[in-house]
Amino acid sequence: MEVKKSLASLLSGLLLSGALFITPNVQAEGRLTVYCSVQNNVCEDMTKQFSQQYNVETQFIHGGTGTILGKVKAEASNPQADIWYGGTIEPHFQAGELGLLEEYRSSKQVEILPQFKSLVESEQGKFTSIVYMLVLGFGVNTEKLAKLGVEMPKKWDDLLDPRLQGEVQLPDPRSSGTTYTLMTTLSTLWGEEKTFDYLKKLNANISQYVKSALVTSNLARGESAVTVGFVHSYATEKEKGAPVEAVIPEGKVGYALGGVSILKNARNLENAKLFMDWVLSKEAQEIPWKKHGVYQTPTNVNAEVAPQSTKADALEFVEIDYKKAGSSEEGKRLVDKWLAEIKLAK
Repeated sequence: MEVKKSLASLLSGLLLSGALFITPNVQAEGRLTVYCSVQNNVCEDMTKQFSQQYNVETQFIHGGTGTILGKVKAEASNPQADIWYGGTIEPHFQAGELGLLEEYRSSKQVEILPQFKSLVESEQGKFTSIVYMLVLGFGVNTEKLAKLGVEMPKKWDDLLDPRLQGEVQLPDPRSSGTTYTLMTTLSTLWGEEKTFDYLKKLNANISQYVKSALVTSNLARGESAVTVGFVHSYATEKEKGAPVEAVIPEGKVGYALGGVSILKNARNLENAKLFMDWVLSKEAQEIPWKKHGVYQTPTNVNAEVAPQSTKADALEFVEIDYKKAGSSEEGKRLVDKWLAEIKLAK
């Protein structure tokens, strides 16, 4: 059965930027630097509110999931941040496996949705907690599809329609976690061989593999007709007036979880723990959708869920093997295989 849901925007930019917020007229109690892989405006507001609430001088550096993982690896001997907030959870798990994260089980882990409890109770949950859920699907520009004479896609194979040649965009998995989620989702559903055969066929319709920040904005501008991404990211563009719709493909649904992890040898460890506790709280998890129209699904069982968000119990999800998908060896292998067999293939 076809399921279509309009959700809101995940414009996960890769351009590194920073912002500093200090509570006025009050002496700050220490510092905190956050690597932030959610929307830039959400990073800005979250760090500002944390700074004001806890009187901690807080700055953030914004980057896509793959970009930040690369920085964490490069800075292992001299970390330049204390905590990593947001981004798909597999790279967080990979960082944990590489010994790049500080062990910390937040007391707020007990408030996570039941379907994710076993994951946070696992060995990986000693280093990484879950702050939101994202659903994988298609974004479509309805005006562009109409001009092409193409019906709304319903299933993955619909993206192979030859009329969509040069009209599909995906994020580059070297800098974004979205396409890695796509690869692990389809591999779970079909097996790896069939998945890469599909991706090779899909490559014929791809105009370019772009930075994740551009996937949704390009779609809204009509520079592509279809994208693959987290479906809540398309509703914000629709709310802005763009002819964009989200489609959840038929069958079992892929998803991603957003992670938060403290970096090994964090200079401001206690403030990092405080920040993790705070972003896992009901109040903090409601900020993205209440203030910014970002309808990621909160994972705190007490958090209010936006009407535009996907309800965690509304769909049948793919059962992702996070032990495998979250291993650094598997992450490197899959991305290298994509690069060799698809991106750079003659």
